Amino acid sequence: MKTLSFLGLAILFLCCSSHAQADDHSTDSLQINSAALSQLYAKNANYLWLKNRQYTAQTHDALEFISGAVSHGFNPIDYHYDLLTYLDPETSAEQAQQFELLLSDGLLKLMQDIATGQHDPAEADPKWQIPRAEFNAIDYLQQALINSQLKHQLNELIPKLAEYQILGTALARYQTYVDQGGWQQIPTSPLLNPDDKHASIPAIRARLMVSNSSLVQPSIKNIQFYEPQLVAAVKHFQQRHGLNVDGIIGSETRLAMNVTAQQRLRQIRLNLDRLRWLPRNLGSRYLLVNIPNYNLSAIENGEKKLSMRVIVGQKRRPTPSFSGQMSHLVFNPYWNVPRKLARLDLLPKQQTDRSYFYLHDIRVYHAGDAQGDELDPYSIDWHSVSKRHFPYTLRQDPGAHNALGKIKFVMPNKWSIYLHDTPKKSLFQETQRNFSSGCIRVEDPNALAAFSLANTPPQSSIINAIANGKNHWYKLKKPIKVYTTYFTAWADKDGFIFAPDSYNRDHLRSKHL
Repeated sequence: MKTLSFLGLAILFLCCSSHAQADDHSTDSLQINSAALSQLYAKNANYLWLKNRQYTAQTHDALEFISGAVSHGFNPIDYHYDLLTYLDPETSAEQAQQFELLLSDGLLKLMQDIATGQHDPAEADPKWQIPRAEFNAIDYLQQALINSQLKHQLNELIPKLAEYQILGTALARYQTYVDQGGWQQIPTSPLLNPDDKHASIPAIRARLMVSNSSLVQPSIKNIQFYEPQLVAAVKHFQQRHGLNVDGIIGSETRLAMNVTAQQRLRQIRLNLDRLRWLPRNLGSRYLLVNIPNYNLSAIENGEKKLSMRVIVGQKRRPTPSFSGQMSHLVFNPYWNVPRKLARLDLLPKQQTDRSYFYLHDIRVYHAGDAQGDELDPYSIDWHSVSKRHFPYTLRQDPGAHNALGKIKFVMPNKWSIYLHDTPKKSLFQETQRNFSSGCIRVEDPNALAAFSLANTPPQSSIINAIANGKNHWYKLKKPIKVYTTYFTAWADKDGFIFAPDSYNRDHLRSKHL
């Protein structure tokens, strides 16, 4: 069998450039990783993709995989697909060699991008602190070729999360919207309630008809009437875009409608890449918190066992994206008030009302000595204490006022973030739930505790542990992985959704890209 001459690596760019220029093909994407190719062919300089200058079955599989890059939000041209379809290996040894090296280079690059993401989160989204999986595309490709299972092994690289498949379907749909010209912008208008009549109604209906095939044009007589069918379509839109579902067309709803199809397409691509940043194996039992749509899912063996609302950090105190392991549950927890919150949040309240600490079961100690002698808050001149000079440690007792509620879920991490119950249940009814100082409040702590304990002990034991009012730590027999993520294009029980970019991370990442 003929072998490759690696002089071809030196002349590859010039040769392909001359072919491309002769037939109006772009070479903007022609970035060759010569080091990877040298390593791939180091032990075997034979052709991998050609036999007597003709395609093998695995060549067809590789080309099909590259042509399908568009379904992942990639441009096949970035993986040399245009040049690969242009070159004819049967024409000459030179073109055969060019085809061989370009196919290997493009396939290795695409494999890496699908397995771990096209962009490095450290640059594209620095707030993403979930470690990416290690992946060696060269070793993986060599093994797949040896085992003659290339097609299967390539498909195994595609993330198996259902959300990835749903976003992929949405990507194709929004690409169609873009190809068809998208939608017109809706002009500024007053607040529109059901049964209102306004000149903007036809534009709103036309906008929604692009993405909602069930919506039909009314009679000419009712063209400006905000009638029930359109109200239902607006509510559906609001639900799919993380808005308050009230059927009222205000500035937020209009703003979401005016995001262009191209911008939405870009948003889906950004979030497909975030999905590829996740570890390939999330674990048999894990929790996944999606910050933008304020939701927690509990997964066991690939099946969603629980889904509940959560409250996450404010914009000025955001919840980070990270992974950790839940190791303990604490029933009737103490709240060791973080020093920053004590200075900035609780001190002003005590200065306003000298009984605040007493009424909320907050104990005062010398700084850093919560196990030492307790201080009488009434004996301290709180107006002489400042945010810069705060020589105290605060701790809140378990009970009805405790900010952590009845259960705390401990997962050690450098941000001191944890999951917990809350006495402020009404906040879960809000659409946008950025209210915490970084930690994550959960809607149904009892159900989450039962899942975390794998229903051992039973639910009744959890209720009893809470009811006795005593502070009690329970170590999990098997720690549970927890992922706090940031997906603004996602999927819930009803299908594909967009979520607000509450921390402005999509915007910053778009600028990077």
